[in-house]
Amino acid sequence: MRRAPRFASVLVSLAVAVAGLAMAGPASAATTEYQAESATLSQANVATNHTGYTGSGFVDYVNTPGGYIQWTVTASAAGSATITFRYSNGTTANRPMNVAVNGTVVSSGKAFNPTTNWDTWTTTSVTANLNAGSNTIRATATGSEGGPNVDKIDVATGGGGGTVTADQLLAKVTSCSQISSGKYKTDEDVSTATVPVCGKTGAVFWKADMDIDCDGVRTTQCNENTDCCFQADTACHTSGDSPLNAAGLPYVVVPSTSSIWKYTSVGIGCGSVVAVIYNGKIEYAVVGDTGPTQIIGEASYKTASDLGIDPDPSTGGTDSGVTYIVFTGSGTKVSTIENHSQAVTLGNQLAQQFLSSN
Repeated sequence: MRRAPRFASVLVSLAVAVAGLAMAGPASAATTEYQAESATLSQANVATNHTGYTGSGFVDYVNTPGGYIQWTVTASAAGSATITFRYSNGTTANRPMNVAVNGTVVSSGKAFNPTTNWDTWTTTSVTANLNAGSNTIRATATGSEGGPNVDKIDVATGGGGGTVTADQLLAKVTSCSQISSGKYKTDEDVSTATVPVCGKTGAVFWKADMDIDCDGVRTTQCNENTDCCFQADTACHTSGDSPLNAAGLPYVVVPSTSSIWKYTSVGIGCGSVVAVIYNGKIEYAVVGDTGPTQIIGEASYKTASDLGIDPDPSTGGTDSGVTYIVFTGSGTKVSTIENHSQAVTLGNQLAQQFLSSN
């Protein structure tokens, strides 16, 4: 649901360019794509009768339980990995599957929920430990209607000390030590404020919905025709002093300063790195815009798209299930706000520190 227009604020005056950041630390996750049509199939067939797939086709399960897709994947070192399934489900019901790694079920009855129609694709993820070298990943349909249509999996493995998983981060934010003076609403038309800002060592976090911010640079996805509340500016600017590109840059919107909470009081500003978690997946974004003083839970078109959330600025977003962890303290801002790779590299480093400090 769309909220009131955002407001530019004192964030513009905060330093966008933060010199001398130490970017060393764990390497960002290495992601490898494995197409479903190239895997081993049982009671499932390669098909091309729907649009939007990648590669040479997708896999359509037979309408019976027990069919599976099995991939053989390679990991350079033992450790945790995020396995992201790209799928479609044009029915009105969940088509669950068991996901097994090297013969051990790591996610039983994993939900593959409806995606409106068979031409609409989304993603869902699980985390599991891989062995060094060759591994098998099998997705087995458990329902009478079989599994969803599966396009591919992306397997993200860490380097230089490993990568942090969504489950590891979420395990650190199960309880809230409230630092905001009050609570926020998730949308303008919601009557009750239920979302606090919570404090942790080296970060603050909140759990909310995700509304879509499509402000800044005019693009095919974000303009006056696609977004009723479009504004051609963002509170934070690029290193060249231009508005941000919501369709191309993962960023998060923070509430403008009010009596509820002042984000600058904990050192948050333009370019602060944020771990955005949804459905088992992490997106490392930056603080890039400000919103209404009483509402929380908003991110750019690109953030939503990368997390498998419908990014349409008029009808997209999700009503719940999103966790925002904003890292605080020295060395938690990127030097070039429009450079997403910096956010990923620094985000992995800060996430490792967050786990060890909480």
